[in-house]
Amino acid sequence: MEAKIGDKVTEDIIYEILLRLPVKSLLRFTAVCKSWNCMIKSSTFITHHLIQNEDVQLLLHDPEYGMYSLYKDDDNDDGRASSTLREYTNLDNPYDVYDEGLGWPSKFVGTCKGLVCLAAEDIDFTTLLWNPSIRKFVVLPKSGVTFCHEYDDLQASCGFGYDRRANDYKVLRRVSSFRGNKFISCQYEIWSLAKGSWKTLNTAADPEESDIMLRPRRFFVSNPPAFVNGALHWTQARAHTGNVSLLSFDISDEVFGKIAIPPEASAQTINHLAQGHFMVSRYRESLAYYETSRERKGSVGWGCLLHIHMWVMEEYGVAKSWAKLFAICLDLDLGISRLIGCRKSGEEVVLRIMDDDGEYRSVNPETKQVKKLRIEGQWYYEVMDALTESVVLLDQPNLFTIVDEALQGVTRRRGAAV
Repeated sequence: MEAKIGDKVTEDIIYEILLRLPVKSLLRFTAVCKSWNCMIKSSTFITHHLIQNEDVQLLLHDPEYGMYSLYKDDDNDDGRASSTLREYTNLDNPYDVYDEGLGWPSKFVGTCKGLVCLAAEDIDFTTLLWNPSIRKFVVLPKSGVTFCHEYDDLQASCGFGYDRRANDYKVLRRVSSFRGNKFISCQYEIWSLAKGSWKTLNTAADPEESDIMLRPRRFFVSNPPAFVNGALHWTQARAHTGNVSLLSFDISDEVFGKIAIPPEASAQTINHLAQGHFMVSRYRESLAYYETSRERKGSVGWGCLLHIHMWVMEEYGVAKSWAKLFAICLDLDLGISRLIGCRKSGEEVVLRIMDDDGEYRSVNPETKQVKKLRIEGQWYYEVMDALTESVVLLDQPNLFTIVDEALQGVTRRRGAAV
């Protein structure tokens, strides 16, 4: 009896020690013995390690070249006027491994609790879940949505989030059909990592579906759906009025909702939406809304004043709780700027100035100070998101195999069901 008690205490101590180790050490320790391997790959350990781990890096993405890099979120200030992100690691794009040179581009969908979601523009709308920390990814099974071939165009968009209630990762996918420039129909489906399958949703649950002009047709790479408070959020507009609002989808309850944009926002119509002058995002743990507008400096010559506004919803779902986070004005040649993300746990909001040099600016919402931000490396990043180091997916098998599709004349890696 004493030996059993001693063994149990020893196992508990080992468990607590392993929880405090970085991912690289855990991967090595899976080879120490069978019991450690089983412990580290257990769903309970993976969840506890994710909750306890505070090692957060910045995932940056260059959509033009499909590049991903991990940066340490260190200050490295060069002085009052600028700061620099220096230490980084370039990552292999998992879709390039999966695609094997077929040439289909992939898009960044989002990050959530240690995982990254990517979606391809191939005929199957291939979607991947990727853990850069352990260099592992899984391929979601083929969509269950079917459409008639009479449509000219099918387009898919994805959102990625975490169901806290079920301890499950989920992907929401919207497949829209068009004939010419006319929107015909739309179907939603949701995939669960725990269940390993797609489920078609009742689109009637979308309160705006019959009266939505789906423009832009896709969730742009620089403006993916924002996952906040257990729900995904994106901008939509009514077809008849053009008025803009935020559509939401609760990941746990799997229901759609609607949230009003800040009443002070000037971009209230679909014309601004098509021009990409505003977007919904996450700021710390709150829903945020970002908007820019340009003002010419003179009647002739180059140059604009770029007005940038950002609001946060202080009480989720309460329209009256929208509060202005900051309002700044930049003197630029082109007058174009994009919000790419936040750093320092939200202490700084990072913008990319869309000029020839692709410069970055960081804004401190409290002091309203604007600084130049240098990001070392050769890529032009348009996405910045925090990524927590984790061993999520370590308990999953490698879910793709080589299948010879002789009828299509190609060899492709096809994902198996989880």
